[in-house]
Amino acid sequence: MNSKEEIDSVEIIKNIGIIPVINIPNPTLAEPLAKALSDGNLPLIEVTLRNDSALESIKRIKEAYPDMLVGAGTVLSCEQVEQALEAGAEYIVTPGFNPKVVKKCLDSNVPVIPGCVTPAEIEAGREMGLRIFKFFPSEQLGGVKTIKELCGPYRDISFVATSGITIQNIPSYLASEHVAAVGGSCMAPAELIQDEKWQEITSLSRAAVRAALGYKLMHVGVNGASAAESETNARRFSEIFDMSYKKGNRSDFAGTAVEFCKVPFPGEKGHIAIGVLSVERAIADLNRRGISFREDMRTLDAKGRLVAIYLEEEIGGFAVHLIKYE
Repeated sequence: MNSKEEIDSVEIIKNIGIIPVINIPNPTLAEPLAKALSDGNLPLIEVTLRNDSALESIKRIKEAYPDMLVGAGTVLSCEQVEQALEAGAEYIVTPGFNPKVVKKCLDSNVPVIPGCVTPAEIEAGREMGLRIFKFFPSEQLGGVKTIKELCGPYRDISFVATSGITIQNIPSYLASEHVAAVGGSCMAPAELIQDEKWQEITSLSRAAVRAALGYKLMHVGVNGASAAESETNARRFSEIFDMSYKKGNRSDFAGTAVEFCKVPFPGEKGHIAIGVLSVERAIADLNRRGISFREDMRTLDAKGRLVAIYLEEEIGGFAVHLIKYE
């Protein structure tokens, strides 16, 4: 359970936050589908074993795109585990909790995400060393609300929620600390695959990734020379635009979008706060695009979770930092 391969696979899934869960009807569609997903910033896929050619699709994707993380889903037997691994699958997802299948995966040193939706199943999985489970069918079982209740007594687990996932409800799932990722086909509906609408799949994939990250402007901080200047500016801004004035220890706010800093903050002129659903997921996204961060400017909450961090780069004299929002 602690192999490098497993840690990498699970971290990729968590860092991206979305697993395309796809029933590929024909292996000839596998490679262009993989390219469409990758072009849409989704370099991973779960190919469900729901037809006789699924294993061939896994093989073709892995051969054509070796850097893509490829998993096998709807795995129901130990024999299917062996077949999926031989085809090139790097992780296994099962709809329910079958101890024999889970043990086979663990003995084969391959990550497994079994479906566990009851306390009894969760405890059986935890006994085998598992901490990430599939929550299926998610929407039908109450979604985030049920997941939160299950994680009350089991605080060290998280879920990959599948079934009923849409681009619109992705943020509500990934805002939860109990959801490691979501899975579904909203970025690659069956009809688009069948009609080979690859550009549309790429566009939907990008939209799904944007939903998972949730980037939005939270506030702009303006550096000031003194506490008196900060208060004067914040009050004046509030007065002009009929915003509430809020006095703070290190800065004053006009509404929630403009911060006037009393003491030196990073940035020559000030800072810009960008809200995200998960700071870790945003860091992974930006790292892939060559953006680096100031490790000395990390902020943790009372539970030790990362809630803010500054980019190394300044833009127009403004420092930029990520901040988690709910």
